[in-house]
Amino acid sequence: MFGFKSKKPEQFYFEPRYYDERKEKMKKRYDSIGRQVDENPTFEKSNTDDFKTNIRENWGNSYSRNRAGNKMNTRVIIYIIGLGALAYYILF
Repeated sequence: MFGFKSKKPEQFYFEPRYYDERKEKMKKRYDSIGRQVDENPTFEKSNTDDFKTNIRENWGNSYSRNRAGNKMNTRVIIYIIGLGALAYYILF
């Protein structure tokens, strides 16, 4: 209208980053198994450090899940007992 030009929006390039922990562990495990097969075709357990870390990781994950589930179960039981006592007090 008055000869002014509007500014065009700036263009940019955004490359999204995605980290898949499960995929990373799977790749690491696949590589370690491949090394073992190449080293020992009889499938002997030669590298105990890999096995120890794998066992520790799996044990820690299941341990924390079970622990959280047990805490939630006890909390629910306490709520049920409390509500039952409150209902008994109100009704009788």
